Amino acid sequence: MSHSETTASADPSSAWFSVRRGILNLLSLLAIVIVGLSLSSSWFQPPPQTQLDLLQTDLALQASRTLDDPRYQDLARALLGQDVFKVAQNRYQQTADNYAERLKRLKRLARLTPAGESEAASPELAQSPEVDPALLASMQDLQTELDALWLRLGLLYAYQEDLEAARQQWQQIIDLERPVELESSQKGAARVLQGLWGTPRRILPEAEVQIRNHLDGWFEAVALQQLYRLQQRSDSLNALNQQQEKLALAALFRLAVVGGIPVLGALLGLMLLLGWLGWSLWRKRPLLGSAWEVPWPGIGAQAVLTGWFLGFIALNALVPRLYIIILGLGARQLSPWQQAVALFLTYNSGALLGAGLLYRLLHAYPGWQRVLQVRLWGPWLLWGLCGYWVALPLVVLAAALSQLLLPQAGGGNPILPLLLDSHGWGARLVFLAVVSVCAPVFEEVLFRGFWLPTLSRHLPMGAAIVLSAFTFALAHLNLSDLLPLTMLGVVLGVVYSHSRNLLAPILLHSLWNTGSLVTLLVLGGAR
Repeated sequence: MSHSETTASADPSSAWFSVRRGILNLLSLLAIVIVGLSLSSSWFQPPPQTQLDLLQTDLALQASRTLDDPRYQDLARALLGQDVFKVAQNRYQQTADNYAERLKRLKRLARLTPAGESEAASPELAQSPEVDPALLASMQDLQTELDALWLRLGLLYAYQEDLEAARQQWQQIIDLERPVELESSQKGAARVLQGLWGTPRRILPEAEVQIRNHLDGWFEAVALQQLYRLQQRSDSLNALNQQQEKLALAALFRLAVVGGIPVLGALLGLMLLLGWLGWSLWRKRPLLGSAWEVPWPGIGAQAVLTGWFLGFIALNALVPRLYIIILGLGARQLSPWQQAVALFLTYNSGALLGAGLLYRLLHAYPGWQRVLQVRLWGPWLLWGLCGYWVALPLVVLAAALSQLLLPQAGGGNPILPLLLDSHGWGARLVFLAVVSVCAPVFEEVLFRGFWLPTLSRHLPMGAAIVLSAFTFALAHLNLSDLLPLTMLGVVLGVVYSHSRNLLAPILLHSLWNTGSLVTLLVLGGAR
């Protein structure tokens, strides 16, 4: 819009202004409804912290052999504790119970399990006209995840010689009353494990193939050890044990990296935070920067955010489908590399849309460069680095509070499963480009460079930082991430309010995302 058009439209008596404002308010309301629906639907998804906890548990199990090695025993005891298998069993049991409850809620939504009745589901699940296909797909994915948990939990019980509990876990996968649509490929592996630990012991055909296809890490090794003992394959058993000893040592050092560096970083961040607060109070310096003089109107900012969000939602559905059509493949046939490219195209199409909307508004207002400032010189590097360390303990605290207040909250970063399934560095570099470059640049321009200064024009600086951070968190559409991302957004806002240079929050955001990506790669080494 031109400057003259904006001035004319700002006249409250203008009928066209009233119509445009009404349409914009309706679209904004639609965006709010979509956010609410997305947050509510994320309630049924496994929370990302649960997945990360299981990855760390798998890594601890893989490293458990080092508890008997005198060379690494002290480090292993410090990192693993003495009862690593009982801890792993409890964590897997809690996660399985959590998933089972989520599946039960989905069945109630699908009207398969009325409230207060047993969970017996109709064998004619797909024939029911009341079952939404998307809901059915969610139930199938969740059932597959739950079967994988039961498979591993049974192995934990079997390893601790609680064979009855192990058989109960595996029997849940083989359940004959389960609807055909909710059956998973884990059934064959469950029968193989029941045979290996049954009375009498039985070795089913293709037992090794089933184990290798459905298990990994420590769980795969335990199942193969039992199989090789029964087959009396001493050479294979010795080779497997030697391989596991090497993997155990690697897993121990991975745990040291994952557990040690964040703790040291959090301690450093806490010291920096306390030192900065003390210095600011002693020197009587304001804890927050001053408000910006913003030349564009609030209705323009509302239009940009609403247009970007609705457009991003539409592109998020459209771009992957077009990509799949061009490749001539199904959604489940994409390789990790193709999935990474799809993510890159989807995110950047939304970023280009946002950049276009920002340019269309800002170019009509001279002086916008004084708000969205980028300067190569100045203390932005110090602000970005120190802000990253300070964010560590604060976000960890917010995540703990989120788990306390919303223990059943779901959601999570969609990159997590894609990253864990990728084994080549080509796909990982594309993921790195998205999360460490594209996302920090665009999101900081939008939420800190544009939205935060706009809010500071109408609200006190503290309220503007909190509201911009909350908007930033809402845009990720994950209930479990809401509090941690809001806290991260607050730190980013404080850094930008003082540095007055977008490079500072961009650096902080990039370091945060890169650190999360590296942590996932290190934890994924258990598999």
